[in-house]
Amino acid sequence: MNKNRNVFKDTQNAKFGDVYATIGGRRLHLMNVKNVKATSNVKTQEIPVLGNMIVGRKPTGMELKIVMTVYKVSETFDDMIETFKNTGVLPPMDLQVTNGPDVSSSIGSSTKIYRDCVIDGEVLLGMLDVEDKIVEQEITCYAMDYDSLGKFRSPDYL
Repeated sequence: MNKNRNVFKDTQNAKFGDVYATIGGRRLHLMNVKNVKATSNVKTQEIPVLGNMIVGRKPTGMELKIVMTVYKVSETFDDMIETFKNTGVLPPMDLQVTNGPDVSSSIGSSTKIYRDCVIDGEVLLGMLDVEDKIVEQEITCYAMDYDSLGKFRSPDYL
């Protein structure tokens, strides 16, 4: 049997998963999330080496960025902005993102909690549009840390 055929079985369908936010101690199931993408960006610094044409790189830091598109069906993020406006303090937010489980795959699910997320950029406070559009917004935030609560298993064929 060709083992490469099993690769298709274990690809994850991105439709399966959940997102929860904990804001100011209150846990919310963000069912209004259309999509979410969490990335790590490793920062490096060039290290030139005498006598070598190749410039090396040394990792010097990392940033954790989360971008999500949400349907505007609640005032969750508006309330955070209003608190910041009135007090100068942006409420702390943790985001729990689970990929899966995709029951057609053997690898299960993966869950990470992104800690102390800070909103960066725009938060949509209101919108009208004569073109009959769905009201949605993109929220960008940066996390200070993350924890893995569960990881994908190795595929059956490895």
